[in-house]
Amino acid sequence: MRRRLLVAVVTPLMLAVLPAVPAAAEETVVDRIDFQPAASAVPAGYRADTGAAYTDARGYGWVRQDSLSGTRVPLDLTANTRDRARAGVDPRLNTLIHLQYGDVGGTAGVTVPGAWEYAVPDGTYRVTVSVGDRPAYDSTHHVRVEGVPAITGFVSTAAAEFRTASVVVPVADGRLTVDAIGGTNTKINYIDVVRVTPFSLKVDFSDVATAPAAGYLRDSGAAFTTDRGHGWIDLGELTPASLEGNGRNRNPAAGQADPRLATLIHAQLPAASAGSHTPGAWEAVVPAGTYQVTVAVGDSGTATDSVHWASIEDQNAIAGFVPTAGTRHATATRTVTVTDGRLTLSPANGTNTKFNYIDIVGVPEAGTQPSVRASTPANLASGVSRTGSIVADLVLPNGAVDATSLTGGAVTLTRLDTGAAVTGQAFTSGGGDVVNFSPAAALAAATTYRFSVTSAARDVTGKAFVPFSAVFTTAEDTGPPVDGIAFDKTVGVATGAPFTSVVKGPDGWLYAGTLSGQIHRFPINTDGTLGAATVIDAVRVSATAANLPGQPARTVIGMAFDPASTPANPILWVTDNYQYAGVSNVPDWSGRIGRLSGPDLGTYTAAVVGLPRSVKDHETNSLVFGPDGALYVSQGSNTAMGAADSTWGNRPNQLLSAAVLRLDPARLPATWPLNAKTGDGGTYDPYATGAALTLHATGVRNAYDLVWHSNGHLYAPTNGSAAGGNTPATPATLPAACARRGYTGPAVPALTSVPTSETDYVFDVKPGRYYGHPNPLRCEWVLAGGDPTAGTDPFEVPAYPDGTPPDPNYDRAGTYDAGLHASANGVVEYRGGAFGGALRGKLINVRYSASQDLQTFDVAANGALSGRRTGIPGFTGFSQPLDLTEDTATGYLYVTELGANRITLLTPRP
Repeated sequence: MRRRLLVAVVTPLMLAVLPAVPAAAEETVVDRIDFQPAASAVPAGYRADTGAAYTDARGYGWVRQDSLSGTRVPLDLTANTRDRARAGVDPRLNTLIHLQYGDVGGTAGVTVPGAWEYAVPDGTYRVTVSVGDRPAYDSTHHVRVEGVPAITGFVSTAAAEFRTASVVVPVADGRLTVDAIGGTNTKINYIDVVRVTPFSLKVDFSDVATAPAAGYLRDSGAAFTTDRGHGWIDLGELTPASLEGNGRNRNPAAGQADPRLATLIHAQLPAASAGSHTPGAWEAVVPAGTYQVTVAVGDSGTATDSVHWASIEDQNAIAGFVPTAGTRHATATRTVTVTDGRLTLSPANGTNTKFNYIDIVGVPEAGTQPSVRASTPANLASGVSRTGSIVADLVLPNGAVDATSLTGGAVTLTRLDTGAAVTGQAFTSGGGDVVNFSPAAALAAATTYRFSVTSAARDVTGKAFVPFSAVFTTAEDTGPPVDGIAFDKTVGVATGAPFTSVVKGPDGWLYAGTLSGQIHRFPINTDGTLGAATVIDAVRVSATAANLPGQPARTVIGMAFDPASTPANPILWVTDNYQYAGVSNVPDWSGRIGRLSGPDLGTYTAAVVGLPRSVKDHETNSLVFGPDGALYVSQGSNTAMGAADSTWGNRPNQLLSAAVLRLDPARLPATWPLNAKTGDGGTYDPYATGAALTLHATGVRNAYDLVWHSNGHLYAPTNGSAAGGNTPATPATLPAACARRGYTGPAVPALTSVPTSETDYVFDVKPGRYYGHPNPLRCEWVLAGGDPTAGTDPFEVPAYPDGTPPDPNYDRAGTYDAGLHASANGVVEYRGGAFGGALRGKLINVRYSASQDLQTFDVAANGALSGRRTGIPGFTGFSQPLDLTEDTATGYLYVTELGANRITLLTPRP
């Protein structure tokens, strides 16, 4: 959002005395219920529910959980009430009722799961619920209100025995329903029910003399003031500006039956007309929240000289509407989120735009729905790449995107001039935290498109997305590249498996890892195509023999041939991990490093086990041998931005998380494997003298791949976080472990739900340096570049207070931008074989998400990167590409495309 030059505040007194101010949202307490035995004292301000079955006469009570989908069946849960009677405990928390009893083997209660219902008029309600109990902590508490998750997976501990949460939900069937579906022995303490009357503001734009339409306020062009609560600002300067004199009433001559359409205000008055010629936008004071906004443009008179545009906040409602004698008006509705207290209606891009009216209605329950935080490109962006993807950064209150919902009309891209739908693919990231639309072919030059996310898109709990729509215009055609770099594609030289990574072996064969743990070995034909594969199952066989969780499936990402390999005796080192299948339940400490050897690489030997793992797809990633003979390994983060967060399962980082590790095979114990588990009972110390596995560089959030360049530098393309993550706070007293690195500051506050995304990076990784992803176990607290000045700083985090410096070990000079939401993954130094040419020595980096392409970087002898370039012929139009490798004898490239289960060959043009 832009930074406002004005701050608007509406006090309750203003709402009472100024009729022009919009109607604020109101909240009215409906009831407060304590769940308890009948004999227990009732807390002040509450009524007791003692487990009685629901009756219409009482208006609340219990029903069978399994009857919620049909006719409700009353259920008496009196036997499930308890009073713990502990001293010093809030009386509301001392009492409870078991919604589920039999699932823990109890015999002193009702074993049929129950749900609670309360009769209310249809409307919107804010519901606060508390769960928890004393020891034994034998519950996994789940609570849903009207199907909306309020508390998910809460397990009491001695430090946190209770959890309270509030949700805002609509009720459409006359009963507010609370259930514990998905929980185990859920226990509810109390519930507060509050009726919410949404904010509402309806404004009729007109001349001064005309009365507004019934139920509307009149706006005749006065400059914005906080007292009025709405008005006009200069479209360019964003300061209050009067457009009085721009109002018109076309009746009675027009004979317009709808008085809202009979009147208008010129937001962009032509120079020849009487009135203010300052282009203006309109703003209204509203509480932070989500609103359904309807706007109408047009002219009931004879004039058809306008190109009407209307954007509401960061979304477009009307784009390029040109009226005709038969169609003089256009109306659109958008659901928008306001975070700064001012809702903005803008005519930007229009010519003589005329606003008729606007309706603004609060949607308080939208806070429980997934929504779009921002889009890239942003609304009204111009000069947009024709080969890039469109990415929506998200707010996900209930967890990740349901990838299976992104079909049909869930995510769309259309040409504005023709309305034609663009063929392409909608998908989410591996972590399910963005929505991406990738066109199947380059977009037309200098053309405007509309990007939309509809309510058909859903999160993993089934909640529909708040709709979103934005428009952008593509760049002009720049013509062919001048340096002649171009490649031809042979799509699908291998198909039928979820290929992850790819490498050429010393035996001249091509090896490809898969999500399921198989490794495919292909002969390479003289034209670069691939022959029939031999499938190597050694990783899966090992997982089965070790009875690993999820076996036999194991995702293979890292693959590196040992320098001691020969064509007759290749030795392949791999990383393998618990396979992530879209459900955020992956066990921690489930990463391995292993070695494949013997005939057909059929023998798997685990070298390192117990590596940390996120609940999703951040895992033990790539590995590469360095010039010193050691293995360098990328270990992903467990979190979005350094502190635990719900999107990533509230799992904290471990000591080895978010780092480039160094494994010295010569220091491995005589009996393999090395157990590298550092927490939860593990004792491994990477700082110990003689440790085989150490921290080479830290703060590397999720580097899919690594490459040692011929200039001696190690490069790591790294995925930055989507918005919404949390960062850790520096504790008042630094842990003793900080003495190891001599950390004395800076001290930074924790950030919750950071509103901006990180870009993706390529790091020039240097030993002992920090690359921006916090890990408190290593005394790292500052995200990326901090926010050191009041201006715009490289890789800054604007949510930090101005003056927040980066970590003193942060390698700003070795940090390079790989593109927002790029999902920068596989990387090689291009050697070129006999082809060579202008590409020789450059880095080629795969971008899985935002553009689904390959980009290049120029590389200097001192390690510096520059000249990031996209759009090279042959380097665009992939389907979720993950990795690439080069056959250095020919200069041919092989790209794995996870979205199409294939490997594609790129051959350089002469």
